[in-house]
Formats: sequence, C-alpha cells, structure tokens
Amino acid sequence: MCSPLPFYIILVCPIIQSIIFVNWLNDSGFNDFDVMRNLYGKCGLLGVCLILLLGQATAQTTFLRQNFSGAGPYTSKDPNNTQFDTIYVQGGATLRLVPQQGYVEFERTGSSGSGSGRVVRSTDFNPYVPQTMFYQVRVTVPSATSNLANVATFNVGQSLSPSNNAVPADTSLFAKVSVNFLGVNNLFQFRKTGNSSSTSDVLSGSVLVTWVMNNTSRVHYYRTPNNTIDSLNPQRWDFWIDKVRFLAGTPRVSTLPVQLSDISFRFQGGVGIIRLSDFLIQDIEGVNPVNLTYFNADPINSQVELNWETAWEQNSREFIVQRSNDLKEFGDVGRVAAAGESDGRRQYAFTDFTPPPGNNYYRLRMVDKDNTYEYSNVKDVIVRPGQPTLWVAANPTSGERIRVRSSGVDAAALRLTTIMGQDVSFRLNQNSDGYTELIPAVRLAPGMYFLSLDQDGLRKHTKVLVH
Repeated sequence: MCSPLPFYIILVCPIIQSIIFVNWLNDSGFNDFDVMRNLYGKCGLLGVCLILLLGQATAQTTFLRQNFSGAGPYTSKDPNNTQFDTIYVQGGATLRLVPQQGYVEFERTGSSGSGSGRVVRSTDFNPYVPQTMFYQVRVTVPSATSNLANVATFNVGQSLSPSNNAVPADTSLFAKVSVNFLGVNNLFQFRKTGNSSSTSDVLSGSVLVTWVMNNTSRVHYYRTPNNTIDSLNPQRWDFWIDKVRFLAGTPRVSTLPVQLSDISFRFQGGVGIIRLSDFLIQDIEGVNPVNLTYFNADPINSQVELNWETAWEQNSREFIVQRSNDLKEFGDVGRVAAAGESDGRRQYAFTDFTPPPGNNYYRLRMVDKDNTYEYSNVKDVIVRPGQPTLWVAANPTSGERIRVRSSGVDAAALRLTTIMGQDVSFRLNQNSDGYTELIPAVRLAPGMYFLSLDQDGLRKHTKVLVH
C-alpha cells in the first residue's frame, strides 16, 4: 500500500465551501435546517472550506511514464522514470522518433520486410523493482500489408539485453504477448504464444493495452480499465485491450522465479508500421486494504452509532474509529478487528458511548497488516442529549423489514415514503435487543425510500436503500 495522504486540505474558497455543503446534504438526507445552518455558520466563521479527501482513493508508485510529447532525451545509460535504455533499429528497418511528435514509430518495408526495431528498459526501476505491475502502452498499426503471425513481441521479465537482438529465452520472462498482421485493411491481433495459445479479436487503428502482473505469493486487487476492482492470483497476469480483458489469470512464462525488472518490445517480422505511445508502468499496491461501500454515523440520544460495510478485504487488520470536534485533531475512540481476507460483503458496527454534546466528526482509519493505512471520508454528527433521535441500521436493507434505533421517538411521528413521495404503510415491532423493526404491509421493491421524523420541532429525513 501507499503511504497515507493527509485527510484534509484547507483552502480559502467559497465555491468549494458550497460543494462540501451539498455533499454533506446528500449524505444526511434533506431539510435538516438546523444542521444546514450550523454548517454554513462554521464555514462563515472560519472563512475556509474543507476538501475531504476520500479514503477510497488509489495511489500508486510510478516507475515509467513517457508519451513522447516532451523534448526528450528518451534514452539514457542511466535512465530515469521517463527514459528507456535504448530505442533503435537495425538491418534496414526505419525508426521515426521526433521530439514532441507523441509516439515512436517502426517500419519494415520490402516484399517480406527486413530488419528489426526495439525498445528496451533493462535498468532496474527506481525506487525499487516492483512485485506487482500495471503496464499500459498505446499500440497503433497504421499499415500492415503482410499476413504473418508473431511479427512483434512485448516482453516483461529480467535480463533483457539492450544490445542483443535475439529473442529472449522463456526462462527470463514473466509475461509475453505477440502481434499478428492480417494483411488487409491494416488489421492486426494480439496473440498469446506457447501452451494454450489464444488470439484476440481482430483490431484496427489504435488500442490501449493494459498488462497487470502479480509476482507475489498472495492475491492482489487492482483497478481495471473499466474502473472496477478485480483480483489477481499469485504468479499470474491479466491482459486488457482497451476495456476488454483478453487474457485472465495467465501463469507466468518462466517455470522458475523471475523479476519484473525489465521490459522490451521487438518488431521483427512482416511488412508494416507499428507506433507506440503513452507508456505507463506502476505497481498495483495502491488499492486500499478494504473496499468500503458505506460509512454512517448517527446520534442516538447521548450516544453515536457508527456502522460500515466492506465489499472485500485484502490483508486488513483493524478499523480504528477516530473522533474530532474541530476537524483538526482526531483521537482514537475504539478499535474493531477486520476480517483480514474477504471476497464478500461484511458489516461492522461501533458505539461511541461518551461523545461530547455538539458537533462531532468521525472517520475510520483502515489499517493493513503491514501497518500501512488509509482514511475513510469524514462524517459530521451533532449530539443533542434528550432530543428525539432516529438511526437506520443495516442500510441498505431488505424489503421485508427496516431495523432502526431510536430514542424518544413517537411512533406517530414516523413516515415512510417512496422517492416519489407516496406513503408506505407499515407496522412497528419492538425487539428486546433495543432495535425497532418497521415491517411494511407489502414487501418493498428495490430502490430508495425516505424515513421521516417530524416531532417537537425536529425534522429528520433518512435515506433507506432496499436491495
């Protein structure tokens, strides 16, 4: 995982002040005028606004980034994270690499083509050799006049020589993918060679390919080109073409352990042109130890009930519940053990029995087993002892019943409505565990509902999600 980011940034910015208010309003329901006024009052008094950075953000170490739009140089004997060891052609092939043109281009001409072109990064990446890799490159084929398989190859592994033009041995490779020319209309394909070979759909023009590699002994999660989270088993790799996964869970090429220290491209067959651009190599360690689907904090009389849910967890150790009264200094108020490894949804709950009256701010510190951590978003709670309070537990919920915790609530002051404002009939069932169940007369269809409390001058509206 990455090192934690600061959980807030303070800027003098009335526009973002309004954005924060709207976000808070969306989380809290609507029409709670007292809290709205309180939030505006704080912002006006401080003259600042708070940008709350979501703890779900993904941060990754970047090992190489080059789109050939800068002035260069693009190669070096001691390359930095924008440079390769070498880019060259030999034997009659043509190299086109003009500063700021946005790509590097190789061409093989003649009746059957001649020569070869290479891009190699063989110097170890800085600041370390990655154990996981997220490797993107844009591949364009503006011309392909021969019908030939394996005209070019992309390799990832170790000991890939910048000067030896020979095909790398499989014992040095973690992953490799080749390119086929189809001979008409500049069409091409990607191909996995070796055992269980497979070929992609027919492609044309420009595609962005994404290689994801896991060279560790445990499952890792990564953000896909579709902006979803997926898992990758140890010693395996996935290969995406734009937003379509072509290869999934492919075993490493070498039968022996191999590092993810080198990359290379070799155009060695056929007649045509291949352009490469938008190189990006990162690790995939930036995904949080948990995928938090929701985090809620609700006052119940003089206490605060917190609950949250995770969609999956990876190597997680614990959740530390933290509280602040000024959004500057947070202190720990409790700990909840995490599942560690989980591919399914898990719910958690914690009660803060002694919050001070007034404004309280809560967040989760989500700690990994290696002591790295991320923060959740911050929840704002106003504790008013003696005032009627209402909190929906297990939200989202099923359509059969809605579990709530309440204090000083008159049942006649409750109203359940659809998103269109239609009343929903229900009856109340008081449980011995302190929870009250709202049981609709007819099972609720999936969607959003509003549970409203209008009592003693207090108006509170809570969103209820039914799945």
